[in-house]
Amino acid sequence: MSLDIAYSLEIEDFIDADRAYDFYWSGLITNKKAFVCPGENCHAQVTCANIDEDTQKMKVVPHFRVYGEHDKSCEIFNKVPLKIIDIISDENKTEKKSVDLSVTDSFFRERPLSYYDINKKNDTVPKEFKKNTQYKNKNISYNLKQIGHFSNIYSVRTIVSRFLRYSSDNTIKHRFINIDGMNVSYSSFLKLIWEQSLKDLPDYGLVYYGWAYVDRYKEGYRIKFKKGFKNQSDNVLPVSVYIGDKLIEKYPIKKLIVKRLSSISAEAKPTAFVFIYGKPRVYRSDKTLKEYVNFDLYNLDMIDLNKETPLPKKR
Repeated sequence: MSLDIAYSLEIEDFIDADRAYDFYWSGLITNKKAFVCPGENCHAQVTCANIDEDTQKMKVVPHFRVYGEHDKSCEIFNKVPLKIIDIISDENKTEKKSVDLSVTDSFFRERPLSYYDINKKNDTVPKEFKKNTQYKNKNISYNLKQIGHFSNIYSVRTIVSRFLRYSSDNTIKHRFINIDGMNVSYSSFLKLIWEQSLKDLPDYGLVYYGWAYVDRYKEGYRIKFKKGFKNQSDNVLPVSVYIGDKLIEKYPIKKLIVKRLSSISAEAKPTAFVFIYGKPRVYRSDKTLKEYVNFDLYNLDMIDLNKETPLPKKR
């Protein structure tokens, strides 16, 4: 049984690897080894591998890895469904039971207000600990209800992470992502920017990706893709995105985005492999009267930058 969730000793709650990654870069979690098995009465130590990686250049995405011994009565050890999964199911009957078992992930363009709320924060994790895993605890049940099911996605970064995970375990053909009530296959939800015709693109948002230049520009950063889209006249239109400092300052995980942007823009050849969610829109410059394509970026969860391409070679 794969370990989709673990118990965080720092925030004293159950969490999945994607959310643990967000919490690490927002400062709510500081120790990637401060996790234990989610099994009831099991104290097997768990680490969240790759949680401290600032780019997705690694071959393996953030995931939980057990490096301690399970209790003999542990559900994980005995390969039986976790009791905590039943609690999640009871809180929302319409959801699937786990990320590993579901075939559809739900994508939301905004996180719930309670996403970064925690029950309480431990500054240090003692060597000798006693995990409080009372599954019927009202606070835990309430928190699970607030953050939603573990298969909910709130960022392009997580979409890419899931895509890599599903590609690696050869389940990508059976995986779908739901947005606004519509199911789209993962394989078609990520689309390369490479002189594709705008008229042939769907009228809903997708995750577009490609190599781009990243430069410090005015009070922010300018991202200009190397390839563009074709208009109705088959002319290739440049594609660019601007990330302002004010937008960065509002982002809970600004530590991560600032590190990526600043390090990439400081390179001799400041290029990055960029993923961005949205629907490409055509604009006309008031000065040059030339057309260009832009994405309306209102939330930094909708973009992800990497120094190298994390995608498999065969697409």
